[in-house]
Amino acid sequence: MEKGDQMKIKNVNIIGHNYSIEYVNNPAEVDIYKRESLWGQIDYWTKTIRVYDNGRTLEDIYETVLHEIIEGLKQELNLQSLKDNHDDLTLLAIGLSDTLIRNNIVQLKESENDNRDCTSKD
Repeated sequence: MEKGDQMKIKNVNIIGHNYSIEYVNNPAEVDIYKRESLWGQIDYWTKTIRVYDNGRTLEDIYETVLHEIIEGLKQELNLQSLKDNHDDLTLLAIGLSDTLIRNNIVQLKESENDNRDCTSKD
C-alpha cells in the first residue's frame, strides 16, 4: 500500500456531492488530462479529488485537500468573488487549515508505521 493511500480522508461530501480523494506519487498524475504537474485537482465530472502526496508533510497535503474542497464549494455555491482569484482561494485554504490544526479541531499525526492519520474531533 502506498503512503498516500493510508490517509483516512478517502472521500468528502461537498454540498450533497460525494467526491473520492486519490493520492498520487507523481504531480503529473494529478491532472486528469496529464498536461501539467499539479499539487491538487478537483474533477466535477468524475467526482474525484487528486492530490500529489509523495514526500509532502501531512499539513501540506491537508492544505491541498482543503484547497480542493473550497474549489468544490466555489463551484457548487457559484461564488463569483472567488471565480478568477486562485491566490485568494489558496490563502483561504492555508488559513482554514492552520486554524483547524492549531485549535485541535483536526489532528494530524504520523503513527509508528508511518501510516497517515487524519482525525476530526467530535
